[in-house]
Amino acid sequence: MNPCKCDAQYCFDALSDRERDALFSSITTVKYKKGETIVKQGFAMSSILFLEKGIVKLDVAVDNQNTTISIVSAKAFVGLMCSFVDRQVDFSVVALVDSEVSLIDKNIVDGLIRTNGEFASRMVHLMSLMTKDMVGELSRKNTKNSLGAIALTLLELMKHFGSTRYTLPFTRTELAEVVGFSKESVNLSLASLSKDGLIALSGKHVEIVDEARLRTIAQRG
Repeated sequence: MNPCKCDAQYCFDALSDRERDALFSSITTVKYKKGETIVKQGFAMSSILFLEKGIVKLDVAVDNQNTTISIVSAKAFVGLMCSFVDRQVDFSVVALVDSEVSLIDKNIVDGLIRTNGEFASRMVHLMSLMTKDMVGELSRKNTKNSLGAIALTLLELMKHFGSTRYTLPFTRTELAEVVGFSKESVNLSLASLSKDGLIALSGKHVEIVDEARLRTIAQRG
């Protein structure tokens, strides 16, 4: 199996027409405005989330400390690796931009996993890749100084938005939660990157001016 090909569509392709009809007929699609909470940590969830449009973040709150553990963009499952553990989720999901989410009946997916071995194999592989990516992302950020973590996050957002120009979907406090540094450190790092000509910054509007140098800081910082 080629890992590069393992995505949601690759999993769906393992279903027969009858199975696909049963799955898709269970879907309810809901639109969320920027800043809306899609899932609240500790609440029961009977659906598997698939992000059709937009960008969302996954937050975990421990001892009143909020940490962003992942950012997800369109055409991907959200928190799939936690979906089959129990009904109470251990994370919150918040829309960073206007988003559209498909709620898939968990019981139907569970039934397909039990009866369709190929679908089950692809789902397990996808969950493994998602876990690997999340752990890798957190590990990279945890080894960075403030400047390196900010550079890494700006490049990640560039990938999610598909452009070198975008509007930061965070407040400075929320950005601090993403990178794991204080709001003051975040502001100083952004000012430094702007002063050195790596980014152009106007309010929440960001332009990546020197991607190569920004990647160097992300790697070495």
